[in-house]
Amino acid sequence: MKIEGLVEQFLGERISPQILSTPLPDDIAAVVVERLKQEADRYWYIDYHRSLELANRIVTIGERRQDAGQTALGLMARGDALKLLGDAEAAWVTLDEAGKLFQTIGDEVGWARTRIGRVYLSTTLNYVPEALADARLARTIFTDHREHERLLRLDLNTALVHSLLGDQFQALRLYHSALAIAETLGETGEQYLGPLHIDIGLAHESLGDFSQALTYYERARAIHIGRNETLNIAVSELNIAYIAQARGHYRRALRLLYGMLERGIEEFPVEYLAVKRDMIECFLHLNRYADARELARQIIGDYRKLGATHDTARNLLHLATAEAELNNFEAARAALEEAEPIFTSLGAATWMATTQLRRGRIALKQGDSRAAYEFARAAADCFERNGQQISYATAILLQGQAQFALGDARKASQAAAGALQIAQRFNVPALRYATHLLLGQVSNSQYKKLHAARHYQAAIATLERVQRGLTITLRPGFLEDKGEASRNLIALHLERGQAERAFDALERAKSQVLLSYLANREQFRWAQSGNSRTQGMIEELNKLRAEHQWFYRLAHEPHRNTERPNTVQPEQALREVAVRERRMRSITEQLYLHSGDDYQANQIAATSLKDIQHTLSEGTVLIEFYDDDSGLWVFILDGHTIHVQRLPATTAMLNQLLAQLRGNIAAALKVDSQSAAARNLSQLARRILKRLHSLLIEPLMLHRYNPKKLTIVPYGALHYLPFHILYDGSEHLIQKHEVVVWPAAGLATQPALKRDPGALILANSWEGRLPHVFAEAQMVQRLFGGTLCSGEAANRAALQTPPTQILHIATHGEHRLDQPDLSYLQLAEGQLYADDMLQQDMSYELVTLSACETGRANVAAGDELIGLGRGFLYAGAGALLVSLWQVADTSTLYFMERMYKALRSGTSKAAAMREAQQFMLVEEPWHHPAFWGAFQLIGNDRPLSSSSERI
Repeated sequence: MKIEGLVEQFLGERISPQILSTPLPDDIAAVVVERLKQEADRYWYIDYHRSLELANRIVTIGERRQDAGQTALGLMARGDALKLLGDAEAAWVTLDEAGKLFQTIGDEVGWARTRIGRVYLSTTLNYVPEALADARLARTIFTDHREHERLLRLDLNTALVHSLLGDQFQALRLYHSALAIAETLGETGEQYLGPLHIDIGLAHESLGDFSQALTYYERARAIHIGRNETLNIAVSELNIAYIAQARGHYRRALRLLYGMLERGIEEFPVEYLAVKRDMIECFLHLNRYADARELARQIIGDYRKLGATHDTARNLLHLATAEAELNNFEAARAALEEAEPIFTSLGAATWMATTQLRRGRIALKQGDSRAAYEFARAAADCFERNGQQISYATAILLQGQAQFALGDARKASQAAAGALQIAQRFNVPALRYATHLLLGQVSNSQYKKLHAARHYQAAIATLERVQRGLTITLRPGFLEDKGEASRNLIALHLERGQAERAFDALERAKSQVLLSYLANREQFRWAQSGNSRTQGMIEELNKLRAEHQWFYRLAHEPHRNTERPNTVQPEQALREVAVRERRMRSITEQLYLHSGDDYQANQIAATSLKDIQHTLSEGTVLIEFYDDDSGLWVFILDGHTIHVQRLPATTAMLNQLLAQLRGNIAAALKVDSQSAAARNLSQLARRILKRLHSLLIEPLMLHRYNPKKLTIVPYGALHYLPFHILYDGSEHLIQKHEVVVWPAAGLATQPALKRDPGALILANSWEGRLPHVFAEAQMVQRLFGGTLCSGEAANRAALQTPPTQILHIATHGEHRLDQPDLSYLQLAEGQLYADDMLQQDMSYELVTLSACETGRANVAAGDELIGLGRGFLYAGAGALLVSLWQVADTSTLYFMERMYKALRSGTSKAAAMREAQQFMLVEEPWHHPAFWGAFQLIGNDRPLSSSSERI
């Protein structure tokens, strides 16, 4: 057989055992082994398992021929493959075995070659001193023998060790030495250019120079794309994602990271775990501490199995951060205590300092400011010595925070100013926000109010730039701990009696997100056309939703279907529900990450007090509440004036009254509305409502304005209060005024919608449990015309038609307190979630959700509401009519008919709702508010547009 044919057999996917076990002649063996080694090395960047298989063939050839040199070469190739597969201990032993074989035949270059891989493994296995000593000897051997390529590889791996230990300057010297060699090797050196650019980028990243790091990462990515190296493209993108995360571009970072996981890089365990590690860091920045903790625990276990001590320790730091933020301080300390000796044994000084910094943060959270300062000072000294500027700035910021807590405002200001300079130079938003916040607090304590206001405004502006790039799923969590600058600025203005500035600051915090959503609704749309990745995720999501609904029913209605007994018990069904909900959230998050990739968001100017006052008609008063955590404030506006005052209610008092009201309404709904129990509950409700009225409305002295309409903007827990049923001792608020609620006053600046006449009506009786919904739907169609979709026709597809004046949905709904984003309306083919609404154009003039609990929501950071109503508002609805609690469909029919008749006659939406609720009160004045007050109007309350307005 010709030698070329034999070589091809040895390189093939399969090889006959007979051929493999037959000793080869010297000349043929030399050619075959050389080609096998070349291919084994080439597969480092393609398929680690294939590289191992080819290495094993070299070992077999050498052993059959009793050739120690070829056997050693095969063992070295095997060790390199095992290293890439994550089996560090086996790789270390195998490479040592290869080195000893080379020494038996006097091949010092061969021995030196085995040290290249062992240097790479040394930090994983905690054998750094031995590996670096061998590397120095190997470097001399390669230099003496003019083995330039191997010297390059040794320098590359030695630099990596120094980088991991925190000595970035030594690492950069070695990387640039290796790069210079690579550039002299011509075509041979090209394979090293990409990895070297990545490694140089990593060193600059560790030094805080993100611009330089990104430049090298992008060069590396271009090189790898040109060479079609799939794995290295992923590695480049992993590092680009890290820079995006460090600069506050969390959406881009997560999109890149999820994209790498979707490519199936599980076959490359080291890179796969690195992606998960960077996802943990993103989760920590986004305040998703439970997710970060779960993922950290998972990959720490994976790294332990691989024997990767350095990576285990790094992720123990992430675990400690997550535990500390969840107030599990003992668990956080345990993680740090496990990580610290690993870094100490490796001599990783900067990682030891990072551990100290974590201890300092925990101490500050627990009120031990002195210990926090000492930990931060020690860490800062180490970071400064090693040139790690971002870490240094983070440490001196913690020093400043501790000094401020200890009462040393001057030193706190100096520390914060130093940290701010670095944060601005390297554009690190999280650090900029925190330093401006501290400088504002220090200035305020020194009575430098203007300086304080400027720093708070700078912190808020930094925050706005970051959150502008987040998706609807990421934003609420990110803002959770970012409200302090805004609260401090509002407090500063209130303290100085600056009502207009305080109002503008409050509305900037509340309106910016809402108005940005409304102006950029395209960002919510999940791209489907021509996007196979997105389409596949949507198909999986729909399958999961169907399974989720089935298990949810088994868990909550186990005896509903008596014809076919279920083998799944409710407890098991609940577990299945939880599994699917986690995956559903993961998919929807990825869909939003990919939505609007090419969409340029419209910038939204902040709405001012004057902008809002210009929208207030004669006889309208706007009442906006604000809770500063100690008590309530209220702003009262008409078209020309603004007044602000503190209310005589504490937050605790308000929460207690709201809890009493919720309990009272829940009890009333369980008894006959005509019963004595209902009347007793009604009397108790009026006492609670009168108390709330005396705290929230009576101090406003509304008689000074003689308002016809009240526009109420709640805050925090007040979003849960049905203001229209408040009671002054003789009348409910709705009997004296029209009442409309806005989530933020800036919503007033949105132009009124003008749509073609008619209604789209969806009616679903929920398997016969809501028999009156069809009569209700027919009533709406009779009054307004349009399309009625009932039974099986009441599905998602019906919502894809162009909007008209009214969308009326009569069905069952549920607000999920535990998972508000999974609140739903029950349509014929399944549950309709807020995410589904965001995929449609919901810009009807009025959306009526005649279903239970559709007006309930959870209040997130920034006073953002999460629930069904949010979905319709963000999808463009001009106004919403929603229910705040479960209500009988007979009462709903009665209310809807009166309201719609009034609306059809040309009255405003607020007036129509008032007329309907007043009529129910007149008919049965003893009725508990639970039976007539469930519905609330949110948004634009103008009458439906007339034909002349639409022309």
